[in-house]
Amino acid sequence: MICVAIFVLLLAGMPAFGITCCQNNQNFVEIKVAVYDSVLKNISREAKDAIEYSWEENGIKYEIVPSMINRSDIVRRHVLTEGNFDVILIPGSGRPYFDAYDVRWREEVKKFVEDGGGYVGICGGANLASMGFNEGLSINSMLSISTLGIANVYVNDQQGEEWQYLWKSNWKYGLPPVNVYIPDSGNPVMEGFYGTYRSIRYGGGPGMYPAGVKNDKCGEIVPLAIYAEEPMEVAPIHRWKWSNGWKIAANITTDIKGEYAAIATIYGNGRIVLFGPHPEKKTFFGGHIEEFPVRKNTRFTWFIYNWSDGIPSDENYNWWMLQRSVAWTAHCPVPHKNEGDRKSAEPILFMRFFKLSAGYL
Repeated sequence: MICVAIFVLLLAGMPAFGITCCQNNQNFVEIKVAVYDSVLKNISREAKDAIEYSWEENGIKYEIVPSMINRSDIVRRHVLTEGNFDVILIPGSGRPYFDAYDVRWREEVKKFVEDGGGYVGICGGANLASMGFNEGLSINSMLSISTLGIANVYVNDQQGEEWQYLWKSNWKYGLPPVNVYIPDSGNPVMEGFYGTYRSIRYGGGPGMYPAGVKNDKCGEIVPLAIYAEEPMEVAPIHRWKWSNGWKIAANITTDIKGEYAAIATIYGNGRIVLFGPHPEKKTFFGGHIEEFPVRKNTRFTWFIYNWSDGIPSDENYNWWMLQRSVAWTAHCPVPHKNEGDRKSAEPILFMRFFKLSAGYL
């Protein structure tokens, strides 16, 4: 765990960059984003919808224009260049792990970032940018082979623990809301939200912590958000066994509270923002976990979960995080947000405490 005393020392702002946002003409800037495609189309589509945005700053209009790309676009058609794109966004998906086993894929992405391109990663996309999984021999040992090593963090994301919130999730109705704390990082991605809590959906993504690997191309790690709650406490899920009916065999445990939920860093001339949870998805206020078998009354089944009875936020509740991340990694001024976007999650912490005290959860 990363205690407050340690991470406060790491909150210095990012260093200045010589590269600036490329201006198409005197009054208009187009930020071209390559959104990496997934086998599950909804995952990449949600991320694409979240970043499609335009705003004005000092009389200049900025517009984020996303396009879908895939493995062939990178390793065969070599489209990931400064002339074609400003940023690559890799959403939560298993597909990039396998594509990144190809050293050509890794080198193309690393070169793009090193030369000044932006990288935004969500969940699996955050894992992929990291130094890997700092754990013993496991399935994750194979996944570590494909990591890019462009962000000097290790990821705490174990298959039997955090990943269970992905494997057991009903994707549409699962993924519990977890509160994160936004420290005063000095980074503009979270400016205006420093010192507040924010509810964000969690789907088995990593907690991140400094790796300390010696690499001159890697910059310092700036925490943008810290997990303020433990997923297993907010949304307890279980392993089940059959004994004349299904019974709880064990609790699923997690240990990411206090670790980084989002970070900013640099690699060469490029900027990077990584998210463990899912800002592209709406969140919920209140509610509880509901576990159930896919097929009832048979031992030949498996258990999944919903997050039930929560009040949903607007679809775009946390989209500003991704829009600002894209702008910052593209070396552009970030969009300002209105007061409605600054709504704190602190009342939700109180609501959850009240329900726990009343025995509702």
